Amino acid sequence: MIKEITASGKDINEAKENARAALGVGPLDEVNFTIVDLGSKGIFGLIGKRNAQVKASIEIPDAPERRERPKKEPRPAEKPHEAREEDRTGNNSGSRKPKGEQNRKPREQKPKAEKIPQFTEPKNEKPKAAVIPEKDLTFERKEVVAGQDVAFDLINAILSDTGLNASAELYSCSDGTRRIAIIGEDASVLIGHHGETLDALQYLANLASAQKNEAGERDKTRVTVDVEGYRAKREETLRALARKMAAKALRNHRSVMLEPMSAYERRIIHSEVQGIEGVSTNSIGSDSNRKIVIYLTDKKPAGIFEDEDAEETTVTETVAEAAADAAEDVAKDEE
Repeated sequence: MIKEITASGKDINEAKENARAALGVGPLDEVNFTIVDLGSKGIFGLIGKRNAQVKASIEIPDAPERRERPKKEPRPAEKPHEAREEDRTGNNSGSRKPKGEQNRKPREQKPKAEKIPQFTEPKNEKPKAAVIPEKDLTFERKEVVAGQDVAFDLINAILSDTGLNASAELYSCSDGTRRIAIIGEDASVLIGHHGETLDALQYLANLASAQKNEAGERDKTRVTVDVEGYRAKREETLRALARKMAAKALRNHRSVMLEPMSAYERRIIHSEVQGIEGVSTNSIGSDSNRKIVIYLTDKKPAGIFEDEDAEETTVTETVAEAAADAAEDVAKDEE
C-alpha cells in the first residue's frame, strides 16, 4: 500500500521536512518526493508570496489478514421441569431463594417520562459586536509627518517601492479607529480577489501600529485600509447577502452555510443577521477556512421577507452567486 500526502513550506527543504513529519518517517526512511510548486517570495516579501509544495509518497506493507475464530455452540438451556425435579429431591439446594427473598414483592416499575426535545443554540465563537455601517461613519483628515504614524509610513513605503501610481491619506474615524485611504490610477491592484490583498495590507498596517514611533509612542487604535471606497461597496454586498441567506434559511427550514470569509467580513454578517428574528449565526472552521452558518432559532417570524421568491434553492451558495442574486433583488425592488 502506498501512502501519499502533499505538504508545503517556506522552501523545498522545509516542505520535505513537513512531509516526513506528516508521514511519521525518519530521515533514513526512503521517501519519494515530487515538486508541485517551487514557491515565490513575492514583491518585497508581501505581495504574491507563495509557499513551496511537494508531494511525498512511501510504501507501507499491507497488514496481515485476520482469521476468524470458530464460534462456540451455545449450551442447551435447562428445561423448567428438570429444575423442579432437582428442588424436590434436594440435589440442588443452592438454587433456592432465601426466606427473606421468597416473601418479597417485586417492585412496581414506574413508566419513564418521555423526554421532550429542546432547541439548543450552538456556542458562538465570541459575543457578536455590531458593526457600524460605512455610510453612518464620519471621517476627519489627519496631517502627520514622517515618523509620527508607523502604519501610515509603512503603506507609503509599499506604494513607493512598488512604483504604483497611487497615494495614501490618513483619517480619524468616528468609531475610534484610523482609516488609511489609498487612491490613484493603480490603486485597484491592491484589492485582490474579494479583498485578499487589501486584507493583507491591513494586517501589516496593524502590526506596524503596535511599534513605537520616533517619539517613543504607540497608537493602539485599530487601522482600516481602504482602496477607492472598496470597503463601503463590499459591506453593502455582504449585508445584502446576509439578508438573502437568512430569508432562504427561514423559507427552506434549514441552515445555510456561506463560503470562508475574513474576520472583518464575518463581523458584518453577524451584525446584519442579529436584527433578523428567527435566525442566528455561528462560525465554524479554523484559520482561513472559517465560515458562517445561518441557522434557525426556535421561533419563526411571520410576515418577514415577503418579497422573496418561493422557488427552492440549495443549502450552500457561494458568496459571489449570492451577491449577484442580492443585487438583482435590489434592482427589482427599485423598479
